[in-house]
Amino acid sequence: MKSGDGQQDESHRKLLENNKKGHNADMHGSSGNGSVLSFHDVTYSVRVREKGCACCARYNTKKILKEISGIMKPGMNAILGPTGSGKTTLLDLLAGRKETGTIFGEVLLDGFTLPEDFKCMSGYVVQEDIVMGTLTVRENLHFSAALRLPKSTTGHQRSAQVETILLDLGLTQVADSKVGTEFIRGISGGERKRTNIGMELIISPSVLFLDEPTTGLDAFTAVSVMKLLSTLSKRGKTIIFSIHQPRYAIVKLFDSLTLLGNGQTVYHGPSAKALTYFEQMGYVCEQHDNPADFFLDTIQSVTVAEEGNDKRDLSLAVKYQSSEYAQEAQRELDAIQDCHQINTREASPAYFQSAGYPTSRLFQFCIISKRTVLNIIRTPSTSIMQVLINIIFGIFVGGIYYQMSDSAKDGLQNRVGALFFIVMNMIFANMAAVELFLKQRLIFMHESVSGYYRVSSYFIAKIVCDMIPLRVIPVITFSSIVYYMIGLQSDIEKFFIFILTLLLTSLAGSALAFLYSSLVSIQALATLFLALTFVLMMVFGGLLANLTTIPVVLRWLKYLSIFRYAMEALEINELDGMLFCNKADKINNTCIYPHPNVTSGTLYLESQGFYPPDRLWFALLALGCFIVGLLVLTYLRLRFMRKTR
Repeated sequence: MKSGDGQQDESHRKLLENNKKGHNADMHGSSGNGSVLSFHDVTYSVRVREKGCACCARYNTKKILKEISGIMKPGMNAILGPTGSGKTTLLDLLAGRKETGTIFGEVLLDGFTLPEDFKCMSGYVVQEDIVMGTLTVRENLHFSAALRLPKSTTGHQRSAQVETILLDLGLTQVADSKVGTEFIRGISGGERKRTNIGMELIISPSVLFLDEPTTGLDAFTAVSVMKLLSTLSKRGKTIIFSIHQPRYAIVKLFDSLTLLGNGQTVYHGPSAKALTYFEQMGYVCEQHDNPADFFLDTIQSVTVAEEGNDKRDLSLAVKYQSSEYAQEAQRELDAIQDCHQINTREASPAYFQSAGYPTSRLFQFCIISKRTVLNIIRTPSTSIMQVLINIIFGIFVGGIYYQMSDSAKDGLQNRVGALFFIVMNMIFANMAAVELFLKQRLIFMHESVSGYYRVSSYFIAKIVCDMIPLRVIPVITFSSIVYYMIGLQSDIEKFFIFILTLLLTSLAGSALAFLYSSLVSIQALATLFLALTFVLMMVFGGLLANLTTIPVVLRWLKYLSIFRYAMEALEINELDGMLFCNKADKINNTCIYPHPNVTSGTLYLESQGFYPPDRLWFALLALGCFIVGLLVLTYLRLRFMRKTR
C-alpha cells in the first residue's frame, strides 16, 4: 500500500474512533460518544396486488423508500413526515427489523456492517405497550434484566441496574405499583411509556430506537418523556425516533431532523437550521406557527401538487439533493464508506461479535414461568375461578345424573348421555385457552425479536404454566366430584382411567385452542374457528350419529374427532361387560343373560364400532397423539412467525 493511501486510511480510521470507544460506554457515562449509524442509498420495496384485481395473482412493485441516505449521530435524531411517508419503515430498517420486502443499500454502525444480532444489542421501544400489566414496574424491569444481561452478572448487580434505571426514569415512587390491565388499575400513560423505555435501557444500548414515543400521551406527559430522552442523549446515547406532529417544546429538543415525503428525503440535517433551509427554498413559516406543523403542511401540499401534474418544479426531494446539507452529508457518508472498505479487511470489534443468548434455556424457562405464574395468580378470573367453576359444574352434573340406575329402560341411555355431556364440557371449557398466545402476541413478538429468550423456552413455559393450573387441577377436581355422584362403576382402576381420559381430552382441546391462538391474530375469529371445529368433531363423536352408518365419503372425518376417541375410551371403560336389566330380571342381584329385557353394554359398544375392549388404549394413545401433534404445530408456528417488532 502506498504511504499516501496509508495516511488516508489512518485519517478515516480516526474519524470514527471515538464512536467505537463510546459503544461500550454505559448509560451513566458522560464521557465518550455513542455509536454513529449511517445509511447509504437505502431503497425498500414491496410487492402489492394490482388494484381492482382482488382474485388475480398479478403484483406490482411499490417503492416505500427511494435511495435514502443519512447519518444518525449521538443525540436526538427525529424522523418526521406525513402519514405514509415511510417514517416507521426507515426506523425498522435502521434497527434491522424488516423481515419482508426487498432492501437495497446498506446500513453501517461505526463504519462496520450491522452485526446479525444488532436487534439484541440495540433498544427498540414500540408504539404499543409491551409490558406485562399484572406485574409491577420493578418486576418488569427485573424480568428484562434477568434475561438480557450477561450470565456473569450477579443478582446484586442486576438489582443495582434496575434501581438505577428506576431513579433515572423517575419511576421510584411507582416502582411497586402494577402497570395495569383492563381489570387492574395501574400507573399513568407517561409512567407506562417510561417503563417501556426502561425495559430497553437495561442492556445500556448505545442506540435506542423509538416508534412514535408520544402516541397516546397528553401534551405535558409527551414533553416529559421527550425531555427524559434528551437527557439520555446527552449521556452519549444515539436516540432515533419517528414522531408525528410534535409540539414546539418537543421540536426544540431535536438535534438532527430527517424529513420524509413520499419515501424520499426532503431534509436531513441540524434541526435548528431546518426553518432557514425552507425559507431559502421559498417556504416561510408564519410567526407563532409550530415548525413541525409547517414542515408537514408544506410537504403534504407539495406532494398533492405533484400528484396533480403541476408543471412547476415543486419537488422538495430534488431541491434537497442539490443543497449544501445534502452535500455535507454526502461527504461524511463517503468518509464512512471509505472507512467501511478498510474495516472489511479487518476483524470486527469485540462488541460486534455475536454471543448468542446471554442465558441458558433452563434459566429462561424458569424466569418466564415465574412471570406466567404471577400473571395467573393476579388474574383471579383465569385461575381461582377456573377451579370454582369446575367444582360447581361437577356438582351440577352429579345432581342431574345422581346415582344412575342400571335398569334396562334408562341405565344405558343415561350413562352414554352423561359421558357425552362430560366430554362436551371438557372440550368446550377450553374456549378461553385461545387467548394464551393471542392476547400477549405483541409482547412475545417484541421480546423474541429483541433477544429476551428462545421461542422454545417461552413455548414450554407457557404450556406448562397454563396446563397444570388451568387444565389439570380443575379436571382432577371435577372428575373426583362427578364420578361417584353419578354412580359410575366403583372400581379404582376404572376411576383412574376415567380421570386420565378426561385429562387427555381437556389437553387435546386446549392444544387445538393453542394452535388457533398462534395462527389467528383476531380473537373473535380464533374463537369462531375453534367453536366450528369443536362442533364438527362433536358430530363424529359417536352419539349424534352412529359412526358405522356415516357415508364412506365422510367416514374418515371420525379419525380427526377428539370427541370420538374420548367417548370410545369412556364408554369402553364403563360399559364393557356391564348388563342393564329390571329387578324382575335379576337373580341374586345379577341380571339373567341372555334375556329379551336385558341390555348388554358390550353389544352396544359393538354397534358403535367401539370393539374389542382393547381399543380403550388405542383411543387414549390417539388422544395423546392429538396433544403432541397440535403442540408441535403450535411451536412451529411461533418459531417461524413473522416478528416485525
